[in-house]
Amino acid sequence: MTQFSLGDFQPVADRVFVAVAEPAGVNIGLVVGPSGALVIDTGSAPAQGAAVRAAAERFAGVPVVAVLVTHWHYDHLFGLAGFAGVPSFAHDTVPAWLGRPECRTAASGLGVAVESLATPTNTFSLARVLDAGGRRVEVVHFGRGHTDGDVVAIVPDAGVIFTGDLLEGAGPPDFGADCHLKDWPGAVDGILGLVAEETVLVPGHGAPMDRMAAFRQRAEISGLFGQVEYLISRGVRLPDAYAEGDWPFDEATVRQVLPLAYAQLAGAGIVPRTQLPLA
Repeated sequence: MTQFSLGDFQPVADRVFVAVAEPAGVNIGLVVGPSGALVIDTGSAPAQGAAVRAAAERFAGVPVVAVLVTHWHYDHLFGLAGFAGVPSFAHDTVPAWLGRPECRTAASGLGVAVESLATPTNTFSLARVLDAGGRRVEVVHFGRGHTDGDVVAIVPDAGVIFTGDLLEGAGPPDFGADCHLKDWPGAVDGILGLVAEETVLVPGHGAPMDRMAAFRQRAEISGLFGQVEYLISRGVRLPDAYAEGDWPFDEATVRQVLPLAYAQLAGAGIVPRTQLPLA
């Protein structure tokens, strides 16, 4: 049976906090304004979302007036039903995922009924400004990466950016079957274009990051995809790719992502060519 829990809210900047929700270790953001608060991501089940809302309001001393979902994955979206009556926001692509097999599989594994899940009440394609109880929060979709609908939340007066799973602080990035490897570095570039030396980056999982850690991770993601392109250009086929490559991540991560990388490049017409011997 899945065990759900929520840690205490911890400060990362002025009136900006993070709590960790299990079982996925997801960072739940809380931006507190004079008259209300914004919650960023919702946990893995409707009941957990309700617990997040109650804990946020108890901690902040003001009502939750808005909730943002950074992408469709279960640990970010499935708690949204616990915020009934609160305006919620996500990228345009998020609602469609609730009807797909991947969503049903995730819900079944958690013991959550798909019918109990909630759809965001407001969606957008590129950008939105949210009112966190009198405090401005800017939300931007910089392009496909970890999913097709990743958004980041920028708290300008605190120098904090919630990156969702475009950045990962608890280990290697999560290269799921729905990620877009070629586009991912470009989405991170959008974040990096906003980062100053003192900016705090809150990833979807793990400890806050500084700009150098984000630059390194961006380079590693780009390097992974570039290495696959290089191997394919040399005619190296999938079964031999790990042994032939120079990889920025651990073996388990690379072996998991290699079939996806080869498949995505094959979809673009990029496949290993047999090299004919010279006469």
